[in-house]
Amino acid sequence: MDYFKEVIGQEKAIAVLRKALSTGNIHHAYLFTGPPGVGKKTAARAFAQAIILMDDLQGESYLREGVHPDFMNIKKLEKKTQIGIEQINREMEPWLALRPYRANHRVVIINDAHLLSVPAANALLKTLEEPTTGAVIILVADDLMWLETIVSRCQSLKFGLLSQPELEDYLSLKGLDGKRSASLARLAQGCLSTAIQLAQSDTLEQQWHNALALISNLATGDEIEVFNCAEEMDRQPEIMTILLTTILRDIYIYQSTHQSELLVVQENALKYQAFRPLEGKRVLDSLASIEELRNKYRGPIRSLLLSINISYHLRDALQ
Repeated sequence: MDYFKEVIGQEKAIAVLRKALSTGNIHHAYLFTGPPGVGKKTAARAFAQAIILMDDLQGESYLREGVHPDFMNIKKLEKKTQIGIEQINREMEPWLALRPYRANHRVVIINDAHLLSVPAANALLKTLEEPTTGAVIILVADDLMWLETIVSRCQSLKFGLLSQPELEDYLSLKGLDGKRSASLARLAQGCLSTAIQLAQSDTLEQQWHNALALISNLATGDEIEVFNCAEEMDRQPEIMTILLTTILRDIYIYQSTHQSELLVVQENALKYQAFRPLEGKRVLDSLASIEELRNKYRGPIRSLLLSINISYHLRDALQ
């Protein structure tokens, strides 16, 4: 059975996991890091399933229903901004101390581990320093550079952005025609979950028109438009950020090359002529800053604050 069939790309990381399964040399802790939406959680779930079903051949239905006694899934609680210490020392640690019930391992996935509070991270570190026999901890994080002590006690696997052909192939398999697959793959910027969201959206065309209007308003330099943009972005921050940055990038590319075939939406070329000439360094610096901010939307910072900062960067790039 191919447990990793739902994971798109990520060949290097998956090869390491397959080898661990085939040799039985399974580490007590793994850390999957990389940008949001590239398959880390899918891979973690597949790896956990494979570990458990090596010994519990009848356990698939229990996993599917979320009731397998040897599997635990930890994530940020609703209305919380971080994973709290009680989720580690009151839920996970006592559970890991028990012997496996059906399989030979107990497996816990900690989703969005970059949201661990400092006390929770310290509690987890103690568990990693004194691993329980048969316990496997899989941490899934966008970034854990600030927790170097945890990183050093895990086998780390990097997950990267997907290539445009990989995204196009996936979307084509889901029934999209070639032109739409290519457009959405470019918009998704290497992120599978974004590509899926875009493909499933019934309002994408309207969102694109809204984003273009926001860019036009920001180009006036009026500060009130920064807050109007942020308010609009905050309804669907990740998708709107992608649309807005794509339009900004396309304006700059068209002004620099006058080649509409290089644009994500070629039909907008004439509209881009209405914008004042953009300064290349300012645009590139703004896009780099926006990318850093965009990756924080799934963190503890309030999304509206991020949207306001992104809107300021967009406005500055358009001046």
